[in-house]
Amino acid sequence: MRYTVPFGGFIRQVVSLLRRCVLTTREGGGVQVVARVAAILKSLEGNERGMSLGEIAQRSELPRSTVKRLVDALAQEDLLEIHGHGGIRLGSALMRLARHSQLDITTHAKSFLEALSVTTEETVVLCSLSGNELLILHSVLSPQPLRVSPMAGNFLSLHATSSGKVLLAHLQDEQVKHLLGTPLTAYTDKTANMPALLEQLAEIRRCGFAYDAGEHTRGVAAIAMGLETSQGHYAISVLGPEWRITSRHAEIKTALGQTRDEMLKTFRSLE
Repeated sequence: MRYTVPFGGFIRQVVSLLRRCVLTTREGGGVQVVARVAAILKSLEGNERGMSLGEIAQRSELPRSTVKRLVDALAQEDLLEIHGHGGIRLGSALMRLARHSQLDITTHAKSFLEALSVTTEETVVLCSLSGNELLILHSVLSPQPLRVSPMAGNFLSLHATSSGKVLLAHLQDEQVKHLLGTPLTAYTDKTANMPALLEQLAEIRRCGFAYDAGEHTRGVAAIAMGLETSQGHYAISVLGPEWRITSRHAEIKTALGQTRDEMLKTFRSLE
C-alpha cells in the first residue's frame, strides 16, 4: 500500500489561495505577504469564539491597517469568516482541507493501532486537538470483556486525559491558560487544577509520556505519547481499567514507543 499524503495537496491549495490574496491586496512582496498571512492564521488557531482586528494585530504584531486588508482578502477566499466586530475566525476552506488531512492520517494509522491493541490487549485511541477539546479520530477496542469503549467522533476534556495532556504539552504555559481558562472542571477528586496541570506538562515535555489515573473517569487509566507528523500533532493512548493499566506501565510504554517509532518511520519513507 502506497502512503499518499493529501496534506501536500492541502499545502498546495492553501498556497494557491494565498497567492490570490497577494494579488487582491496592495501589500508589497509576495513572500512578505505570505508571512503576514501565516501570522494572522496562527493567531486565530484554537480560538473558536473569534477575535477582533485589534486583537489579531496585537497577537500577530502587525499594523491594524495591514491586518484589515489581509483579513478582507482571506475572507474572500473563505480562509477566514467575519461575523461582526470581534468575530473573525478560521474559515470553511481551511476546515475542509484540514478534515481531509485528518482522514488520511486516520486511515493509514489503523493497522498500527490495531497491532498495538493486540500487543497490550487494551483499547487504543488516536486523538487530535479540536479547539479546547480532545477529538477522538479512531479507536480500537480491547478484546477483553472488561474494557473502556470510547468512540470515534466523541469529544473529551484536554486537561483530564493523557492524550489531551500530550497535545497541551506542545503549547507554552500561557497558551494553555488562555486555551483552557480557569478554573478547570474537576471530573473526579483526582482531576488536576491549573498549577498541578502545568507541572504535569513540564514532565511530559521532559519524558514524552502522559498519564491519566482516574482524572477523567473513576477507575479508568491511560498512557499516551505524541505523534508529530507533517500533517500536525496527534496523540496515541492505551487505556483500560485503572488496576490493569497501572500494573503494566513499563510494558505499555515500551509498546507505545515502538508503535510510534514504526508509524513515523513508515510515514516518512512513503511520503
